Amino acid sequence: MRLAPVLAAALLAAGLPPALRAQGRILPDMPSFERPLADPRATAIVGRYLGVRPGESRFGPGTEGEVIMGEDVPLVALRRGAVPVSLGFGTQVVGRFSLTDPKSALISSDWLVGINVNATFGRWNPVLHLYHESSHLGDEYANDFNAPRLDWTREVASAWLFRQAGAFRLAVNGGYVLHDELALGRYLAAAGVDWRGAPILGGAMRPFAGVFVSGESADDWKPTGSARLGVTFRSGTRRALSLALAALDGRSTQRQFFGRRSRYLGAEIRLDL
Repeated sequence: MRLAPVLAAALLAAGLPPALRAQGRILPDMPSFERPLADPRATAIVGRYLGVRPGESRFGPGTEGEVIMGEDVPLVALRRGAVPVSLGFGTQVVGRFSLTDPKSALISSDWLVGINVNATFGRWNPVLHLYHESSHLGDEYANDFNAPRLDWTREVASAWLFRQAGAFRLAVNGGYVLHDELALGRYLAAAGVDWRGAPILGGAMRPFAGVFVSGESADDWKPTGSARLGVTFRSGTRRALSLALAALDGRSTQRQFFGRRSRYLGAEIRLDL
């Protein structure tokens, strides 16, 4: 199954009906799909400074930078009222750079585009997510190390279930790879817990923490764990600025080095739009 025609059809359908526009259903003010706080794939604009030990690329251990440009927005309100349901669209690109190398060479970039159906039933929030992802080596990295590109091209169907429990948000996830150029194992699973503390300093600042664990049959279900701890600054709108510590231990998040182990600890700045 190829996802591009499905995405194109969904977006075209979202833009056509004038009746929907008249009812304010296009780009509605509804909750968007938000991954768990400690998921390395953030749905936000993120910059990270990482100390990597060990390193999965041929640069080995050292300092690296990671830039994430990603956002998910509701496109169409499929249902309003007590049980709101929306059709959303999201894109993401993740670039990893070596800061140890004098040229700060791009190591790899990973790309994702997808659609989702996002519903809210009281404290429950199920999400169906269909996405395409690909991965590419940086030109300088490939040239310097004569490294071949891994043909990472995938279409994935994924389901999330979130549950709000006071200050905690619980998440479980399962997925199946519909198309894979590498013919790897097709099953995915993950779980996470988020905590958001009470607002402080007049409500302008709020502490948070999160842990996230994932695994794939393609990697023999070896667990990968990640965590975030920080504070969020908000000015009364949906926009928010966060400062946090971020850590990961397990499978590399760079798809060009899938199956290799990675460990990092670093600092990040994040902007939610």
